[in-house]
Amino acid sequence: MSEIVSPEDSSLPVDSATSAPSGSEAIDWTAIENDASFQELVAKKRNFIVPATIVFLVYYFGFLIFVGYFPEAAEVNVIGQINLAYLIAISEFVMAWIIVYLYARQAGLFDKMTASILSRIKGGKL
Repeated sequence: MSEIVSPEDSSLPVDSATSAPSGSEAIDWTAIENDASFQELVAKKRNFIVPATIVFLVYYFGFLIFVGYFPEAAEVNVIGQINLAYLIAISEFVMAWIIVYLYARQAGLFDKMTASILSRIKGGKL
């Protein structure tokens, strides 16, 4: 069972990078949102995530449409008793792992951009 801990419990470690600021530190969210670096980060993430999602969904639903409208073609045995539908279904897992790998590579860039923005915010240069 999990323990219920009150927010006032100071015995728990707190990461200062993710904790909420105290009352004296006000964050100007509008300035961050209008910052060119932040807008570039959001654009780069969007430019990766949206096309990757579209590719995945087209591939996934394309497979369903293929199997639904062309069952004879999907039932063609390719390797022994393994038919084309099974191979395409397995390829969806491979394609998903490829997208995960590509995103993980891009996430390093996103993390560097985020760290740069955070350091500017903490330094008061934003």
